[in-house]
Amino acid sequence: MVGISGVLMEVAERLQRKAHVRLLTAGWDKRIGIVAVDTRLRWQMTFVKGSASCGEWKEDVPADLILHGNEKEIHMLLAGDALQYASVRQRVRFVGTLRDQLKLDAILRLTSK
Repeated sequence: MVGISGVLMEVAERLQRKAHVRLLTAGWDKRIGIVAVDTRLRWQMTFVKGSASCGEWKEDVPADLILHGNEKEIHMLLAGDALQYASVRQRVRFVGTLRDQLKLDAILRLTSK
């Protein structure tokens, strides 16, 4: 199984391959914090100018939207499988504005495999 950082890189790659999704993220400059509550690991995904990057989330960097869940659930959420996404979406907690939650939801659904 690929780790969360690998899955985040795959999301960024899928985003770059789908031009219509890049248009959705244009002008949406946001930092998404991801917290695995079972392992205490933290990642971030940053959307800037229609592209995405990912890495470790530092304590001192604020996030616009935060996802909380078990590492396995977060992995399933980001893996790109539409059926897994639909089943696990209810178990991962999203903290942030509804607009940002809906935007990330659309991005993840549109970049599914």
